Order: sequence, then structure tokens, then C-alpha cells
Amino acid sequence: MLAAVIVDGALVPSIPPASILAGRVVGPPRLIAAFADQVVIGTDGTVIARRGALTCTAVPLSGADPPLVALAPLARCLGATVGWDARAHTLALAFGPEAALPTPTPPAVPPGTPTPSTASPEPATPPPTASPRPVLSGAPMPRRTAIPAVPSWPVPAATGSRS
Repeated sequence: MLAAVIVDGALVPSIPPASILAGRVVGPPRLIAAFADQVVIGTDGTVIARRGALTCTAVPLSGADPPLVALAPLARCLGATVGWDARAHTLALAFGPEAALPTPTPPAVPPGTPTPSTASPEPATPPPTASPRPVLSGAPMPRRTAIPAVPSWPVPAATGSRS
């Protein structure tokens, strides 16, 4: 199954594309180069990625050509904040100080906006008025539901005669 990789808000395409194997998003070294300063494939097949002063090593999946590496653990090792959107099959990687989640703050009030204590009361809403009932004229329309031949409620048995 294919997966999308977003690094610092930008979609990163690759050939072969990132995919989901054994519950992990894996990708080729070309995709790792999008978020690492240097990517080296060792003689034993391990992938060594450097970003700034950090160096991380990842073991590729066996039998994959080109080598496919689990992206999230490698990105975390290089200092990324990793997010996963299961519905969209998207792996989001964010690097740097902007990767930290911002603290929510109340929205700023523009100058000149009245505060609740100085706001003038709003005019009262008039009560709703009844709309006139439509008058239908002409021949009556037939019922849309059939009238049952036998009533659905119990009918008392007739006792005695009517006078």
C-alpha cells in the first residue's frame, strides 16, 4: 500500500514511492535525502543518514532493491517530530524549533472592538408570527395510502340489536 511523505509541509515524491510494509512506512534512500544532509549506503547495506551533528543508522528490509528503510524511526533519530494520518496514509515529518506544538492562545481582540461590559444591548427580536394557513380548493385529492379492508384494531362484537 502506498503512503505519502510530507517534510516540513511539502510533499516529497520518490521513485519507488514510499509504501506501508509490516505496519511501517518505508522508503528508498532518495526519499531519506529529502530530510537528511547526507545519505550513505554502507558496504553491509546499512543506510547512514546525517543531519547537522546527528548521525543515524538504519537497517534496510531484506531483499529490497533499492534498499527500503523505515522512515519514522530514522526521522525521529535525526530530530524530527513525526505524525501519522491513517485515513490519508500520510507520514508528516517536521524538523527544527517550529516542529514543537504551539501553545494555544486566545485570539487577539482588534482595537475598537467593544468588550462585553461596554457593548450596547442588541434590540429585542420580535416574536414569530404565524403564517397564514393555505386554503385549498377544488376536487379532493385521493389518498396515497390504501385503506385496509380489515381494521387493525379490535372491533367489539355486536351484542343485542340496535333500536
